[in-house]
Amino acid sequence: MADAQMSGDLGAIGAAGAAMGFAGAGAKLDAIKGENDKLGQQISSGQLKMNPEAANKAAKVYRGKMDEVDRLIQKAADLVRLEGFGDYSSAQELRGKFVMKAKNGSTGAFDLLTGLRDELKRKAELFEQAAKDYVATDEQISEDLQRGSQA
Repeated sequence: MADAQMSGDLGAIGAAGAAMGFAGAGAKLDAIKGENDKLGQQISSGQLKMNPEAANKAAKVYRGKMDEVDRLIQKAADLVRLEGFGDYSSAQELRGKFVMKAKNGSTGAFDLLTGLRDELKRKAELFEQAAKDYVATDEQISEDLQRGSQA
């Protein structure tokens, strides 16, 4: 489940970026943030219960994807330091375009990828919290049943 969702998250951002430029990828990132908000609300309200093993497995997948995104972030950061374009104004203009695509506030590759990594981390933490909540609830029920059988 998490692997398919993760592939969907990355694929949607990639497709949005290709189809609509970085602004489209930013919109998709906002949608992922919204999905994480909803997931967080469901977990904190107790509406979502997950088997701890499945939740921890999903968290592990998201943490692995974070590593992949970290490598992409490094590549985007490297674009800011591009050299070797030469002294011609057209070469410097081209270099400037690479730099703008790499780091242009909320619509640059670096910032979009950083936002995606943050949301992947957040989703992993949400799954880990769901696992902890499940275990805590299970332990509480067990204690309650034990107290009830002793009465």
